[in-house]
Amino acid sequence: EWPTAIDKRNDAILTINGDYYGLANVGVVIRNGVVYRSVKNNADIAVLYRNGELKTYRSNNFNIDEAIKNGAYHAWNFGPLLLDAEGNAQTSFPTSTVIPKNPRSAIGYIEPGHYVFVNVEGRTKNSDGMTLPELSKLFADLGCKQAYNLDGGQSAMMVFNDKFVNDLCEGGRTVSDVIMIKEVNKDETNN
Repeated sequence: EWPTAIDKRNDAILTINGDYYGLANVGVVIRNGVVYRSVKNNADIAVLYRNGELKTYRSNNFNIDEAIKNGAYHAWNFGPLLLDAEGNAQTSFPTSTVIPKNPRSAIGYIEPGHYVFVNVEGRTKNSDGMTLPELSKLFADLGCKQAYNLDGGQSAMMVFNDKFVNDLCEGGRTVSDVIMIKEVNKDETNN
């Protein structure tokens, strides 16, 4: 579905594409506290906990049972993670296929409830995109403690007030999931 349709239907303030979990049949997927898939692949994982903390993990360091016990609310399985344990920019990455300049979407974490969403245009007349080292440095410069690369390329889309804020790469594409910010009434939450 197009992120604009998801955004409008949910009366969201801001919507950005997620990890496109629908592209594969393996990889950890947790949405709204429900585990949909627990089989890891080799990709890094980002987890948003119920207390508002966002943590990133290398696949071999991630334990889904521990994450659930600690209150995992959402988990994304794309990556790579962009900052090291001290919040410094990563300079090397486990794959070379996504390092060159490309359209990007990413999420950064400063403190519970304080996140940074970045959408980078690329493969358009106005922008070539960013490399992963450039994206990592941006999140470090913004003071993030954790940062995570979401699906990019044609999926790199951000919606604000029901409209795309970026020029879509090659026309964009429908996606299986998004991250959205919206106001909720206490009646809408499980808490």
